[in-house]
Amino acid sequence: MAPKISAFVITKNEEKSIGDCLASLSFVDDVVVVDDFSDDGTEEICRSFANVRFYKNRFENFTSQKAYAMSLTKYDWVLELDADERVSNEMRQAILRLSEDDLRLYNCFMFRRKTFFGNRWVRHGGFYPDYKGRLYNKNKGRWSLSRVHERFIVDPPWKKLPGDILHYQTDDLKAYLLKQIRYAELGAMDLYDKGVRVRWHLYVLRPLYTFFYRYFFRLGFLDGFYGFALGVIGSISVWAKYTFLHSMGNSGRG
Repeated sequence: MAPKISAFVITKNEEKSIGDCLASLSFVDDVVVVDDFSDDGTEEICRSFANVRFYKNRFENFTSQKAYAMSLTKYDWVLELDADERVSNEMRQAILRLSEDDLRLYNCFMFRRKTFFGNRWVRHGGFYPDYKGRLYNKNKGRWSLSRVHERFIVDPPWKKLPGDILHYQTDDLKAYLLKQIRYAELGAMDLYDKGVRVRWHLYVLRPLYTFFYRYFFRLGFLDGFYGFALGVIGSISVWAKYTFLHSMGNSGRG
């Protein structure tokens, strides 16, 4: 018997992606979508799926929005997915094969995430395999307090399962760069609140290290132009984060 699980997704103007996302969750009885008052066709698409329960909630931050969505799910075991992600066939089969013993022995199951960017799958530069714990017991952990790269921190033990989370990055390079800079600002706020203060090597050497690590050590050059571009953007993001942190320190931001 297939395990009883819920899935949850948060949205904001995701009409280009959400249909395929929800279609890949057709094997899940209970799917919760929490939307930040989209003004495109997101709501209509979501309501067209019989297994989806649709709610609206004003967005404050990623952690609170996802925590709210998870609180609405019916079952203890939940599958977390982003609107631009899909459950692959292999991943779905791995979930459906889980037994009661598996659910008793483990608190979290991890899957590789594979990203499609531009016109190809990105398989190097640290982008793959990018394991994510996305199927977990919601009673066995807590949400992180970070403003960016939020995640549900699950108590061990965990287990890796076969199958990929298919991530379709819809941003062009400009939009992706701007998003990474915004994430860098949020990351700087988190560091500042933790008492971290910038040193020269963080915004001089760390960005250079990031590029060389991704492009050469993690073989990003095998992904051609996009491998190079993503390596550069990663380096810029690191530089921006510590530059923002430097600015906060100089201004005495509290």
